[in-house]
Amino acid sequence: MNYTFESCLGSRVRSLSRKLDGIYRKHLGNSDITENQLSIMMALYKTGTIEQNQIAQLLTLERSSLSRNLVRLVNSGYVSKSGASNRPKLNLTKEGKTRVEQLRPVWEAAMDEIHAVLSWYDLKGFQQFESKINNI
Repeated sequence: MNYTFESCLGSRVRSLSRKLDGIYRKHLGNSDITENQLSIMMALYKTGTIEQNQIAQLLTLERSSLSRNLVRLVNSGYVSKSGASNRPKLNLTKEGKTRVEQLRPVWEAAMDEIHAVLSWYDLKGFQQFESKINNI
C-alpha cells in the first residue's frame, strides 16, 4: 500500500469542510437558515433566475442535497420555483433577498474568522489546489 489513511486527501478535505461548516453554523446561531441553504441563497442572489441543474453545477451539489434544501427554502418563502418540472427555474423571492441582505454581515463575520488565520500565501495555494482539482 502506497498511502496511509492520514495521507488521504479526500478525508482531509471533508474534515476541513466540516470544520468550516461549523464556523458558519456558529455565526448563523439560531437562524432559520443552514450554511448550505445560505450558499444556495447567496448564489441565487448573485445569478438571479437560474435553472435548478445549473445551480447544482455552480455549487457542486448533488441533486438530492439541493432538492432537500430547496424544499425548505421554498416552504420558508425564500425561493420560488417556476417552469417545467423537469427543468425548474429558481429565483429568490423578495423575502429571500431581504434574508440574504440580513445574513450578509453574519456570513462576512464567518469569512473574517476564517481569513484571520490564513495568509495571502495560504489563500493563493488554496486557489491553485482548487484549480488543479477542478481540471481533473
